Amino acid sequence: MMLRYLNFVLFLLLMWGCQDKHITPEVLKPLAGTWRLAAYEQTLNGKTKWVEVPAAVGTAAGASTLSFRFDGVVLDSKGLPACCGPSALRINGTTFAIEPKAALPDNPQCHLIDCIGCGVLHIEVAGNEFISSCQSGNIGKSRYVRI
Repeated sequence: MMLRYLNFVLFLLLMWGCQDKHITPEVLKPLAGTWRLAAYEQTLNGKTKWVEVPAAVGTAAGASTLSFRFDGVVLDSKGLPACCGPSALRINGTTFAIEPKAALPDNPQCHLIDCIGCGVLHIEVAGNEFISSCQSGNIGKSRYVRI
């Protein structure tokens, strides 16, 4: 009986160890991939409006693009971890804690930045577009389109 129990435990451990660590969770599937900043919200004299960002600006310089990896990690335009990235994403009302499932390269730019990041990035995804916002700080809304 004890041997049967031990075999069952070993089987479970082997199955757990063999899981594919690169599977994108269901809540992240609509977000995984590369996105370009299309517009940002600006408030002047108490009035809020969207300011469009020309497509050529984001794709030529790469500075206005970001990617979401299979595990939720936010990457910059060079494929490096975003400096001051969020610890969680709230996607269409569902919160997802970001826990890297694969090695991340060091981003040398992050050593030069004093972070005032966003702990939880709120994202509303609709098709090939999403709007992001942060409840903390003065970070306004941004609209991204899939590349």
